[in-house]
Amino acid sequence: MTPEEAEKERMELEKTREHVAKFKEEMMKKVDEHKEDLHNMEEEQAHLAIFKKELLAKVDEHLEDRVRMEAEQAQLAIFKNELMEKVDEHLKDLHNQEDKAAQVDKLKESMLNHFDQHQRAVGLRASF
Repeated sequence: MTPEEAEKERMELEKTREHVAKFKEEMMKKVDEHKEDLHNMEEEQAHLAIFKKELLAKVDEHLEDRVRMEAEQAQLAIFKNELMEKVDEHLKDLHNQEDKAAQVDKLKESMLNHFDQHQRAVGLRASF
């Protein structure tokens, strides 16, 4: 090999080494970027896991509130029905009292009529 060929081969080898070094540097940068991306994704995944846990806790709380509200509504419906039954009973009692009062009024009127008839009869006898 001539010194010129050797120099040419050495230059090509040097270019290849520079190219390999540059390629290696670029690949290392990409590896570092991917590592950073992976780290960021892991952090984001951790945040999402926390968010998911908090969200599920809120959903559970909401469901418990809903169950409690439905139970309260059922109790209110029972209370309303009991209250309506009592109102109906009181209305019946009031109606019965009104009927009794009307009967008392009729009896009173009947007694007054009987008393008036008796007084007239006594008055007629007294006039004879």
